[in-house]
Amino acid sequence: LLTFNTAKKPFDDVRVRQALSMAIDRWGGSVPLAKISMLKFVGGFTRPGSEWALPEAELVKLPGYDKDINKSREQAKKLLAEAGVSSLKIKLVNRNIAEPYRPGGIYIVDQWKRIGVETEHLELENRAYFDSQQKGDFDATLEFISDFMDDPSLQFIKFVPESPGNQSRAKDDKLKNLFEKQSRIVDPAERRKVTHEFERHAITQSYSFMLYWWQRIIVSNKKVKGWELHASHFTGQSLGDVWLDQ
Repeated sequence: LLTFNTAKKPFDDVRVRQALSMAIDRWGGSVPLAKISMLKFVGGFTRPGSEWALPEAELVKLPGYDKDINKSREQAKKLLAEAGVSSLKIKLVNRNIAEPYRPGGIYIVDQWKRIGVETEHLELENRAYFDSQQKGDFDATLEFISDFMDDPSLQFIKFVPESPGNQSRAKDDKLKNLFEKQSRIVDPAERRKVTHEFERHAITQSYSFMLYWWQRIIVSNKKVKGWELHASHFTGQSLGDVWLDQ
């Protein structure tokens, strides 16, 4: 997940945020990145393949998800020109963790360079990384969504203005209202309509954008028995039934 500091210019301009998202070749980069990192799946703000996920047919209509990357980048350059920032330098704050933050940061730097954007890529240890986010000392920051179950109220809280964990500093009453509305709906089909509206609006505004969803890779010795791979590292942590066959 990449988040812009909308309290700083020119990241208060939706055209700039959209352009920087549109420069990223998500579909083309997913295969090679998956060979060298945990980064793999293209999706929005809900897990690809889950019951809440936006269908790919809808996703590709939104800024940053067009499969024609050449067309997308030409549009991105036009948006930057319209915003008066054809020459742009960005301070990207990242964690100094090799997997998957480093390959994610390097990929973003490369993709932005292709539309003429220069990036200062800062890899910080955890204390400095989180301090930078809290103080707003960044233009863009690479962060994460990580929860124990697929539920929009968990996934979306990071994108609700003025909520804990939202580093964008954006103000958007529509997102707040849609979040509250979906949280009160019991019927899954009706709730899904509202969550899809939330996601379309959030992706279009691009206060934050999703880079990739992870593939979880766990190497286990053949002597380890009774352990199952879970989709999230928040679950499956009880070792009561795990034993060594030796």
